[in-house]
Amino acid sequence: MPEWKPEILRRLAPLKLSSAREAEIADELAQHLEDRYQELLLTGQSEDTAFRTAIDELEGEYLLARGLRPVERDWYREPIAVGKDSNNVFSGIFQDLRYALRMLQKSPGFTVLAALTLALGIGANTAIFSMVNGVLLRPLAFQQPQQLCVIREIIPQLTKFYPTFPANLPSFRIWKRELHSFENIGIANGISIHFIGRGGAIELPGAKVSSSLLETLGTYPALGRNFRADEDDPGRDHEVILTNSFWRSEFQADPAIVGKAITLNSESFEVVGVLPASFHFPQSSELGALTNFSPRLAFLKPLGEDASQFEAMGDLDYAAIGRLRAGVSLAQALSELNVVQAQIAKQANEHMDLRAEIIPLASEVLGPARQGLLFLLAAVGTVLLIVSVNLASLLLARVPRRMREAAIRTALGASRARLARQMLTESLLLGILGGALGILLASFGVSTLVRAAPPGVPRLAEVSIDGRVLLFAIVISVVTAALFGILPAWQVAHTEPQDALKSGATNTTESRRTRSLRSSLIGLEVALSTVLLILAGLFTSSLVHLLRVNTGFTAEHILATDVDLPPRSYPSNAAGQRFYDQVLAAIRTLPGVRSVGWINQLPLAGEGSVSAIGLPSTNKTDASNFPLADFRVASPDYFSTMEIPVIAGQIYTAADRGRKLAVISQRVAERLWPGKDPNGQMCVINWGGWKTFQVIGVVGDIRTVQMDKSPVMMVYLQDLPFDNVALGGSIVVRTMMDPSGAASAVREAINKIDSNVPITALRPMTEVISKSVDTRRFQMRLALLFAVCALFLASLGIFGVVGYSVERRRQELGIRMALGAARHDLLRMVLRQGMTPVTGGLAAGVVTALFAGRLIGSLLFDISANDPVTLATVVLVVAGVGLVACFVPARRAMRVDPIVALRYE
Repeated sequence: MPEWKPEILRRLAPLKLSSAREAEIADELAQHLEDRYQELLLTGQSEDTAFRTAIDELEGEYLLARGLRPVERDWYREPIAVGKDSNNVFSGIFQDLRYALRMLQKSPGFTVLAALTLALGIGANTAIFSMVNGVLLRPLAFQQPQQLCVIREIIPQLTKFYPTFPANLPSFRIWKRELHSFENIGIANGISIHFIGRGGAIELPGAKVSSSLLETLGTYPALGRNFRADEDDPGRDHEVILTNSFWRSEFQADPAIVGKAITLNSESFEVVGVLPASFHFPQSSELGALTNFSPRLAFLKPLGEDASQFEAMGDLDYAAIGRLRAGVSLAQALSELNVVQAQIAKQANEHMDLRAEIIPLASEVLGPARQGLLFLLAAVGTVLLIVSVNLASLLLARVPRRMREAAIRTALGASRARLARQMLTESLLLGILGGALGILLASFGVSTLVRAAPPGVPRLAEVSIDGRVLLFAIVISVVTAALFGILPAWQVAHTEPQDALKSGATNTTESRRTRSLRSSLIGLEVALSTVLLILAGLFTSSLVHLLRVNTGFTAEHILATDVDLPPRSYPSNAAGQRFYDQVLAAIRTLPGVRSVGWINQLPLAGEGSVSAIGLPSTNKTDASNFPLADFRVASPDYFSTMEIPVIAGQIYTAADRGRKLAVISQRVAERLWPGKDPNGQMCVINWGGWKTFQVIGVVGDIRTVQMDKSPVMMVYLQDLPFDNVALGGSIVVRTMMDPSGAASAVREAINKIDSNVPITALRPMTEVISKSVDTRRFQMRLALLFAVCALFLASLGIFGVVGYSVERRRQELGIRMALGAARHDLLRMVLRQGMTPVTGGLAAGVVTALFAGRLIGSLLFDISANDPVTLATVVLVVAGVGLVACFVPARRAMRVDPIVALRYE
């Protein structure tokens, strides 16, 4: 036997390889030359001729060196000996990546489908997480927001009516002087001002704030200055600070506006500053009950404290925000505050106790939005999990095609870890591709979500895709790739080479374990889809129940028009009443109008003026004897226009103006005169001081605050009990046609009376009701969208697995038919095997949903988390979809030709 190695080593010498590498190559080439030598001997060549021919085929001593040199020096392309793992980590990784790309390119249909499915799942998760990040995770856009808190007052005698109240001005002044636990305290109250802009007269939403508010928040004007302390005094409040958005929209971001005067309420106000774009003041829903702030403020103005506000205990209508001193806990601050509150109550001598509540500002701002957003994140995460399970099923279905390849590589020495790494590399590439597309989709999805989200969702203006969101997208892309890739990788890595090599390339069969694994994945998909569908069904049923609730009035064919009376033109209640009288008279003459009335605040527009009401004989020293009612000023025709039923007595008329008459709701009657007729009875109302009114009528309860809140006690007056203010209000018009068709005529009628009165809103009353449930509708739509996507993905998974099973079992089906099995027997068999995991997943999903439903109980209205109608509907839908997904491939099984099937390989 010739010695090949000396010659080979001589030719390898110029490469200067390591001894181990050189020996490895020499062994391989020596074996190659020996095999070639034996072949040449069999052709009849002599030993000497065969030896020289084999050596000559190396084609010269420099060719070998020239061919191996680039391979050896290019570290990431180092050739790996057959059946061995590389010692160079980078070499193996880059080889895996190149091979994974080739494999994905061989199946473009599968690659595109998988990438798009992943993109939708990852994009939806990224978009929802961007909302969670902007609303829940990102700190409030104030300096050291963890030190900020909301201060609310508690009157123990009234907690059964209202647990907490906003702050008042007298308390604020004492807090500023006496409290040492706070670095600073500021207060604010929502207001609106008449402004004539480029588009005509508008109602400008803003806030009346103490000079300490911006300093408390740690926010300072981007242009100009903050308010001075002396501008809190009466008559010194003719300065404004503009919000950044209003400054840009109305004044085109002109920096010279600072120091100039603008006209508000027909009075001159100096612009002293412009707030930064990052400033977002919390809205009413974020600062507790009985506060009134627009979602988009246009300006801030100083308090201009009215001396009347410091009489007795003042009005409880200011949002108070404090900044704790460093190192002071909420408990310590509350303890000090309650001591001061007790002193305030003692000095006021109004026979009421006072306490306080301190809530972190972040907690108060987020409120119930936290639970809803976390639910949506869980729902969309479930969809991504279903996507992973679906892709895992598809990859498992492709495993038999890869078994022969894996068996050959294993037989040549590849380790199981190397095989698994190769499969996981393919999954990782899919995950990266799907993640990149998902981030692009999310960039569009975030803007769509923000536009579609209702105003009640806090901090919407702060929602965006930032570094944290991108990191989240990258992480879920990698994790998802690992989830759907690990099972196929494990399956391939544990292939038995002998079994795979004994079978043909096209009929490599799968084991019972693989079939059971795919069935389990289908069951998991169905279970997850069932949970989402049941929860989405509960949200849908809850919204349907809410929209069907008796509001106490008829909203159809009602046009609601909001107006704001400029104080300069309408300085008194009497002047405002004359305006409304003229407008109502003009609208009554319009064609198609059945009736018209007005009220100072529409139903479902929140709480208005809340004051105590009781009997004249009641001891006024005990506040618990006086329930709190919501007061409205309404015209006589308002009740008939809104079709609010009159239960007893009558409604006041225009001739009764000036008399102290009141119409009360049924709840007030039941509270003050249980089992008695309240008509003609006298009551006392603490609105601008204790005043006595006579009850002349009782009307039905209405939903005043929100659709999902029980009706509150209501008192309707024809006139304000004081004449120093004119009320803005809403004109309600009942028409004989679509109310939107009367909008232009109503607008024209109002403008003819006074074109300087801004019309702030003009819409059908049904739209008011619809907007009052926007938050619930938003949650329901997203939950339903995710649930339908989950069901669709699950149906694709069922169809794919059952169809693949039929295809793999074509020979078996042919044999069964050849042995006498009827076609309907094959149909039943395939359906039974396909529906078994569906049934199991459906049962598991129902049980899981019963537990999950308890977690969202607070988000539901008038419906149980285990509502039988919802459960039954979802079970039927999922079972029906699963049956259809199984039936299509089952019918294909019935059409198998036994002769063709037996020939199939």
